[in-house]
Amino acid sequence: MKCPGGASYLSQSDLRLHFGLGASDKMSEVSIRWPNGETEILRDVAADFIYTILEGSGIQHKAPLPALSSADLPRVR
Repeated sequence: MKCPGGASYLSQSDLRLHFGLGASDKMSEVSIRWPNGETEILRDVAADFIYTILEGSGIQHKAPLPALSSADLPRVR
């Protein structure tokens, strides 16, 4: 997945990437190819967190994903 890095006058695109894992509780391997051409591999990355990853330094911060409320779920008619 490629991270969109676009911006425009007084705005910025969200640089977070979202991965659907189904029933999995972790990603066994995440491979990141940075703009400088280097590849960084993270292993056993837990699901349901928002990660801040620094080029060449790995995971710097991990925050739990906010819980969904019933208002966030699609309605079935």
